[in-house]
Amino acid sequence: MKTIKRLIECLAVGLLLISCHEYEMVQYGDGGQINFIGDYYLGQRSQPYWVDDTSYLHYEMNFGMNPQGDSLLFDTVVIGVQISGVPADFRRKVVFKTINVGENAVEVLYPEEYYMPADTGMTTFKIVLKRPAERNKVYTSFLVFDYEHSDFTAGTLERQKFRLVVQDVVNMELWGCSETDWDNYYVNYLGAYSETKQRYLITKYGAYNFQNWTMSSEYLELFNSNGFYTDYEDYKKSPGYKPLIDENTGEEISFPII
Repeated sequence: MKTIKRLIECLAVGLLLISCHEYEMVQYGDGGQINFIGDYYLGQRSQPYWVDDTSYLHYEMNFGMNPQGDSLLFDTVVIGVQISGVPADFRRKVVFKTINVGENAVEVLYPEEYYMPADTGMTTFKIVLKRPAERNKVYTSFLVFDYEHSDFTAGTLERQKFRLVVQDVVNMELWGCSETDWDNYYVNYLGAYSETKQRYLITKYGAYNFQNWTMSSEYLELFNSNGFYTDYEDYKKSPGYKPLIDENTGEEISFPII
């Protein structure tokens, strides 16, 4: 009986050692494997918080809903990468490429060559996303490692793709305004709603968050001075004037004289 008990104890210890060895092989290899890591804030804050969670391996950008409006042509994204294993005492090259998803692919620019620094297990790189060529369409691609030209091999399977989604869309819902509120109140000061007018207001005044903007001192000043009307009239007299056409009526947008 004691012999059997002894054999069971030895077997348990052996299995424990084997499992620990296998875990170390995954977590602490030769340092030649690389993975994406995610930003807990999904790129929405200036300081990322890196987490080893595959549900954060994506980034989404709507070029239409941003303070710069139509003037924003590019968006810079910080990408986090991490090696599996012990860092090397020399830098190693990292190369990216994209895999298209569907008909509309994200156009990605790489402003520099990328290297994992020496004696480092994790670093960040910046890529640039180009504004979509067409409005009201979703563009999707996967950022992946180009192992043919990199000094690394693939790490864990589920950390090999970083999803990129970009679009150029505006509407009342995204703006934070209801059709009822507009028709019952804001129409008196801003005129009829259209996506074209929304884009103009975002570009002109940085009004990408409707509720915040309409509560601001800038909005109140424009309201009290009939500034929406006079600003657009000034735009019509400017050298770069191009009529902004209401997609609902086919006519140029306008603002009422208060």
